[in-house]
Amino acid sequence: MIDPDLKTQLDIINANLIGIKNKKSGGVWRAFFNGMFSALGYVIGLVIVVFILVWALQKTGMWQPFQSEVSNFTNLVNEAEKLLPSSSQPSPSPQSEKTGSGGGETTVTLPNGQRIQVNLPAGY
Repeated sequence: MIDPDLKTQLDIINANLIGIKNKKSGGVWRAFFNGMFSALGYVIGLVIVVFILVWALQKTGMWQPFQSEVSNFTNLVNEAEKLLPSSSQPSPSPQSEKTGSGGGETTVTLPNGQRIQVNLPAGY
């Protein structure tokens, strides 16, 4: 036999579950549109924050230095991209081949496959 308090609590839980089941939800489309409007709200909020930030930077006179720093950073990234090899394959580590004993001229293979001659002192 079930305890009467436990039975009443189970009846209350069952009634709540039946109420949740019978509640008319909007289904997939309602969830989709709720998600779309939430995302739209995030985007609009982000745009407002960016406008306020730009306005504050202009009022304090820090907009021009900020633009110059962004330009310098962009130039730095562009220069770094020029230094990277163009192939998307992982490149092997540089290899060296000794052409003489001791020090002297050595051929080094770079990650992009290019070979260069390097004069190294003895012991390397």
